[in-house]
This record gives sequence, structure tokens and C-alpha cells, in this order.
Amino acid sequence: MKITFFVAAGLLLATGVSVWANAEKAGYYQRAAQTDMTLFRELNRAGNGRLTKDEARGDMRLGTRFDDIDTNRDEIVTLQEMKTYIEKTYSVIPAPE
Repeated sequence: MKITFFVAAGLLLATGVSVWANAEKAGYYQRAAQTDMTLFRELNRAGNGRLTKDEARGDMRLGTRFDDIDTNRDEIVTLQEMKTYIEKTYSVIPAPE
């Protein structure tokens, strides 16, 4: 009887920890996605929804991932490429502009 109680309590605790960890991970990914979108807009000095390699150069947060985001290798990251990167990387749909 005692063993069953402890096993059940352990399973309940493990489930609670797992749910908490998943919520923490989802929150982290949501914040990271929002940060990336904010950086995209800040670095896009021309305000045209296209980030050039020159605009991103030297930025340690987004510039270092520029080539990963620029899927067609034209040295321009479009808003759609940025959204696609965020969806693949964080499994999050970016908030609308």
C-alpha cells in the first residue's frame, strides 16, 4: 500500500515537473521569437521589410545567423524568410506586425 502511494506520488510529481518544463520552454521560445522579430525591424534601417547583409553585419545577435535565415542566398533576408526561420527554429508563429 505504501509503495503504491509513493509510486503514484512520484509519477504525479514527474508529470507536474514535465508540464512545468514544457511551459517554460514554450515561454522561452515565444520570447526568443519576439526578440528576433524586434531585431529584424531594428536592423532594417531602410524600413522596407528586407534586411541586407550590410545592415546585419556586426550584430552579434542576428548577424551571426544571417546565412541560416537567408535561405535563397541572395544576401537579403525578407520578412517571410525571417518568419519561416522563426517557425522552424522555435516552433512558434511570429506575432503579426
